[in-house]
Amino acid sequence: MTKRATILDVAKACGLSQATVARVLNSQTDIQVKENTRKKVLLAAENIGYKRNIIAANFRQQKTKNIAISIADITNPFFPELIKGIQTKMREHGYSIVQLNNEWDPEIEQENFNYMMQTRVDGAIISPAHQATNFGVLGNTPFILITNSKHFSKYDTIGNDSRRGMIMALERLFELGHRRIALLAGGSMRGGSSWRFDTIKEFYSKKNMSFPEGLNIHCDMNESSLASFSKARSSVRNFLESGKSVTAIFASNDILAIAALHVANEKGIKIPKELSIVGMDGILLSEITYPSLTTVEKNRSKIGSLAAESLIQKINNPFKWQTKKVILPCKLIERNSTGPI
Repeated sequence: MTKRATILDVAKACGLSQATVARVLNSQTDIQVKENTRKKVLLAAENIGYKRNIIAANFRQQKTKNIAISIADITNPFFPELIKGIQTKMREHGYSIVQLNNEWDPEIEQENFNYMMQTRVDGAIISPAHQATNFGVLGNTPFILITNSKHFSKYDTIGNDSRRGMIMALERLFELGHRRIALLAGGSMRGGSSWRFDTIKEFYSKKNMSFPEGLNIHCDMNESSLASFSKARSSVRNFLESGKSVTAIFASNDILAIAALHVANEKGIKIPKELSIVGMDGILLSEITYPSLTTVEKNRSKIGSLAAESLIQKINNPFKWQTKKVILPCKLIERNSTGPI
């Protein structure tokens, strides 16, 4: 069996001290090494086939170079682009990620937090499963939350201005002449859709109107996206069959909006001539529905990248860190599912 090349072997090969070689190969920055010396070490390491023992190096530094990502619904198309943004940024800094899913279940979420502690991840990026999530078990482990909820105001959070995004959509529907706009909410954080109902009521109030009675289409919360889609279809079908007068539907996410599109198409309701539909999130599926879905786009990749960058800064500067709040604007993407009344 061929003996694994060590730092000592590299030092002998390039005629430099073991300490100097270690600084170069371990990317230490406490003492600067001249560029020609660094190149000499790297060339010698390549020539003798030296491979850095990352596990051993991390153990000496008391780091695992692993970051945990905790999400509530792995079936939700909202998350892949966000996770990609996190992973791309983490890879630039030499970190790997461990992805955990809690299925909107507080007990599973706590089990995931325990796993983070047992595996000694260097930090975590968390999309909370519910408003009362307990982060106590994480101790001093640095973490960043993906949320804009006021319930987590004392923590580091990064999210989109969803409320403003919703208002943008309602304003556009109002400009198109819609006065009877239904709200389809659900499939979101536990207890987390009440603000949408408050927002649409406030919107109507500012227009010197009242939110039309009976236009709040309820869909069960805390469901996976697949379950939400099925239940939303049922809720929308019952609503449309009830005979309530409605000209537009605003859905709290694109999955629910697509469910509404499906039901409307099945019933022969012409979109957008007879009914306009707007979703939220800007997932890929919204572009390929029939008709294509108007949606409030959230920059998921940028959120992921910013969350990763913030976590790295927090890990590297724990004593100088100040709580960070970042809210990114949303963008209304108009497609073929909306039009004048």
